[in-house]
Amino acid sequence: MALWAARDARMDEVAARFGKFGTVHRVDYTNTYDRPGRSLGALMDGRTARRAAGEWEALKPDVIHLNKQNLEDGLDLLRAARLTERPTLCTVHITQDAAFLKAKGAWLRDRVSRRGLRDYRGVLVAVSEARAAGLREFAGSEARVVAVPNGVPISPPLPATERARMRAALGIGPGELGILALGRMTEQKRPLLFLDIAAQVLARVAEARFFWIGDGPLAGEWDAKAAALGITERAQRLGWRDDVTALLGSGDLLLHTAEYEGMPLAVLEAMAAGLPCAAPESLIGEMPFLDESNSIRVEDEDALIAVLRDGEELARRGRAAGELARARFSMEAMAIAYEALYQQLLSPH
Repeated sequence: MALWAARDARMDEVAARFGKFGTVHRVDYTNTYDRPGRSLGALMDGRTARRAAGEWEALKPDVIHLNKQNLEDGLDLLRAARLTERPTLCTVHITQDAAFLKAKGAWLRDRVSRRGLRDYRGVLVAVSEARAAGLREFAGSEARVVAVPNGVPISPPLPATERARMRAALGIGPGELGILALGRMTEQKRPLLFLDIAAQVLARVAEARFFWIGDGPLAGEWDAKAAALGITERAQRLGWRDDVTALLGSGDLLLHTAEYEGMPLAVLEAMAAGLPCAAPESLIGEMPFLDESNSIRVEDEDALIAVLRDGEELARRGRAAGELARARFSMEAMAIAYEALYQQLLSPH
């Protein structure tokens, strides 16, 4: 395994982790969102595409696996893939188009992205069946798009003594509920909506405690809104933590308020920790594996309150979420699916 990645500091952590089991090649590369022309500049940058293709060929890989955050980034790398003699695939994590995301200049940006994706001849991978359907429609291809769901580490349940210790450290008292969120504090994740829901729940379930694990540009607004709502004692911002697995294992529910996702790792990690998920109906609709057995729609406030007041039902939904994560969303399941796809790509060669 080898990783080709930019020297940009944003890639330092993934490069350091990858270096524990593979070879890392750091190169001078400009991310799409650091370019003045963004996706259009990337699509037209033949020089970068030729250089990347040459560097990849020098590594003599059997398969080249590209990763794109969304539809419009990395179009120069898709062009580079077309210049190689190697089988390639590209995972696209967020397949909603620029129009859906309400981006500036959405019409032009979508047109540029569509051209780049349709010119690319390798396999396109989406991280869920729902995202695969969207990608097929956008790219105009049925045969080249497959779904490989994201996977997360499946850890054993947190021991009772460790769970009690973590809950005490967070200030979750006996008989109280720990309701968690995990993610960057950005517009997409809607942390301010999380506070609105927290205030509504606290008006009816006083024993609830709310925690946001993460940080970001909306942290200041979060603090101001929590104070304005009068819930600073019951809703806390924890910042970034390196003990997320233990934090999730100490909670009772994940409240995920994102406006859109690809396949949210936060939801899968919470399920793996045995937590049910409360999320907007639009997001649950994107993840058909979420249903009344393991999740709650936040729009149905009465149902949410009823589950929070029923400890046995909350625990039952958490067990169902954990069983589903172990069966379908483990790291092993994802690795096996990708290995099979690599073998399929190699078979004609």
